Amino acid sequence: MFERAGDRVNPSRICRGPWDPNAMHGGAPFALCGRFVADHGGGADEFHLARLTVELIRPVPIEPLVVEVIETRPGMRIQLLDIVVRTGAGIEVVYGRAMRIRRGDNGIDEHALGMPGPLDVPGPDESAPFQHGAARGQGDFYLDAFEIRSCDGRSFGPLGASAAWFRLGTPVFAGEPISPLDRVLAMADFGNGISNVIPSERHLYINPDVALNLHRLPVGEWLVSDAVTHARADGYGTATAVLGDTSGRVGIANQSLLVAQRP
Repeated sequence: MFERAGDRVNPSRICRGPWDPNAMHGGAPFALCGRFVADHGGGADEFHLARLTVELIRPVPIEPLVVEVIETRPGMRIQLLDIVVRTGAGIEVVYGRAMRIRRGDNGIDEHALGMPGPLDVPGPDESAPFQHGAARGQGDFYLDAFEIRSCDGRSFGPLGASAAWFRLGTPVFAGEPISPLDRVLAMADFGNGISNVIPSERHLYINPDVALNLHRLPVGEWLVSDAVTHARADGYGTATAVLGDTSGRVGIANQSLLVAQRP
């Protein structure tokens, strides 16, 4: 998705979203912010990224960007990190805030806690490839960065709650392998897309933010998003997605929605 050189990144065309050919899909800057705050200070092995909220305050252009990470609360066990993404001209396009919690053995037997098992949806092998309605290979984020399989045989068109499996095939940073964190960050922004409840030819349903709470890193290549969208008549809504892998749940992603009639 990005070539990285210090605090500067150069996005590729695969970051492109469905709204504007010169602007990113929200999943790309979300993954960008998540990796920067997770890696900050070499802390990816020491700290778990427990929460990440990203606010897309302007369309994020597909052009060179500058990323700044601010240690708002540099604690020993709990840290708050803020992140700002700017264009080369200094225009702020993304704000983010992350909470990191230090890893350490606390003596808990996880098996004795009765952790929930896999989500009640067909697995990736039993799910059908998404019918995108457009040709792959165009460089779009949702078309080409992932392999997507629908648990209920739907595409992006039909309305209502839905679930889908995602397998990320594009590294966040050039020359680096895809990590488990990359996989969940990149697909956290899809909840409103797979569970839209209003006809997209009549309404816009854009999410200006994404908030992810993550209680463990995923295992394996396939991750599922089990999502539901709520839209209100006075212009707003939410989408909530339970995220998991083939073993069980890994976290929850929430999106605020702007719901407006198309001109």
